[in-house]
Amino acid sequence: MRNAIGMAFLIFGALAGNAYAAGTEVCPKVSDIKSSAYTSDDENIPAPFNEGYKYTATANGKTWVGVTMGNQDDYLAKKYNLAAESFDGSICSYGGTKVVESGVTAVPYLKLKAS
Repeated sequence: MRNAIGMAFLIFGALAGNAYAAGTEVCPKVSDIKSSAYTSDDENIPAPFNEGYKYTATANGKTWVGVTMGNQDDYLAKKYNLAAESFDGSICSYGGTKVVESGVTAVPYLKLKAS
């Protein structure tokens, strides 16, 4: 009986994971995302934490926008291997390969919101 219940949870988890991953097809392809230097105009965020990159893309008839701040890393660089990881209905989340250079660790994470 325990084996049957365990197997049911395993199958349910696998199916739920596949359904969740399939949603990333609506996310912009990484090759369609463009980046540019960005500085926030929010006076409550001090330099250098107000600096980073703005990411934009057009896909599936929508404009997608996101920003990263507080770092000098453009996550579109090939070394990060950025890829869509999840979609929640209006936000695509991207992740990639952790990179360590000169003792500094960068873990790529980017959210693009559709408008």
